[in-house]
Amino acid sequence: MSTLSFPRIALALLVLIVLGLGGVFLKLGMNPPLPVQTIVHKDLPGTQFAASTQAQALPAMPVPAAQGPINTGQPAQALPTMPEPKASPTLQH
Repeated sequence: MSTLSFPRIALALLVLIVLGLGGVFLKLGMNPPLPVQTIVHKDLPGTQFAASTQAQALPAMPVPAAQGPINTGQPAQALPTMPEPKASPTLQH
């Protein structure tokens, strides 16, 4: 009698089938089919974008109210600083 038994042969075939199907699904996942191309934009004639012969002035920008820091002529207050770091304790053997 040979050393190969029916359960070992069945298990080997099952492993090969699982690996083969896994490789097929992996290949399908790595190369998905391209989506169908649809026309999204209309073709517009270039005359719609031609510059007019008259120069149109842009409207003036409104001046926003002062939102940032206002310069009052006084020096700015110093920001608090962090204390100096303390030395770490040394390891003693």
